[in-house]
Amino acid sequence: MNEEHASAIAFSSRGNTRWIVVRGPLGRAFDRWLVRVTGFSVITWQYSKAGGNRYQPTLLLTTIGRKSGRLRTRALPYQVDDDGRMVVIGSNGGGPRDPDWAWNVRTNSSAWVCVGRKRRAVRAHIAAGDERQRLFELITARRDSLSRYQERAATFGREVPLVVLEPIDRSKAIES
Repeated sequence: MNEEHASAIAFSSRGNTRWIVVRGPLGRAFDRWLVRVTGFSVITWQYSKAGGNRYQPTLLLTTIGRKSGRLRTRALPYQVDDDGRMVVIGSNGGGPRDPDWAWNVRTNSSAWVCVGRKRRAVRAHIAAGDERQRLFELITARRDSLSRYQERAATFGREVPLVVLEPIDRSKAIES
């Protein structure tokens, strides 16, 4: 594990790294399978536990790789905004770079989510301006994690992307 990754784990777990057992490529693959089958993420759970927070619902986000064109799937905790849209945070542990999936969204807004074992097509975009400010306030009112990640990411000159996932069929919006 490189120093940047270890630093992100320590920051994200609030120093309680003993809770972070499932990780790395095999851990992420297992977690994606678990979310697909049960809707529960052990990785999200362990970071929630380490940080003293409640478990946060987790979805599978599938994007189209910006360079490869291949489908890329990540298990990500999400929030639901007042309009029933899902929002995922591209914190990347507050590190110096946005996660690859955020770059994929910037290149191609077509994506898919799996929530509660149900798969649906979404349009994804990175919130900016007033929309970002409103979402930032909404999310930080619920949890302090985003403001911590943003503070750390700002030391690298980075704004944490807030990725909005809108179901293409609005009648199937997620309830908060």
